Amino acid sequence: MSEKLKRILIVDDEETLTFSLYQSFIISKENYEVVTAASGNEAWEKFTENPFDVVLTDITMPGITGIELLKRVKKERPQTFVIMMTAYGSDEKKEEAMNNGAFRYVEKPFEIKAMKSIIAEAVK
Repeated sequence: MSEKLKRILIVDDEETLTFSLYQSFIISKENYEVVTAASGNEAWEKFTENPFDVVLTDITMPGITGIELLKRVKKERPQTFVIMMTAYGSDEKKEEAMNNGAFRYVEKPFEIKAMKSIIAEAVK
């Protein structure tokens, strides 16, 4: 019996990062369906069309910020795991993310292997 695909949405306006993460999931034989979005607005549109198990989002983006996306996702589908990432970390941002239901808060740069481990922990 095959395990149900876990849906992951990767959101970042930094195309290189989203592509690298996407590629790392595609080349592995793991049971993930991975979708990317370049903005919070695009991510929200994709999320409302077909919800995800995990949303990995940057905090600082044009339009809907990562924090706003986190709030919307948790209100719409509280069981979704949201992992926040940022190149501009601060204790205040971390506290805001965690207080709004983030599963993890990760500062850039990070190892893709470490991020995949966090995602695997979320979906197990």
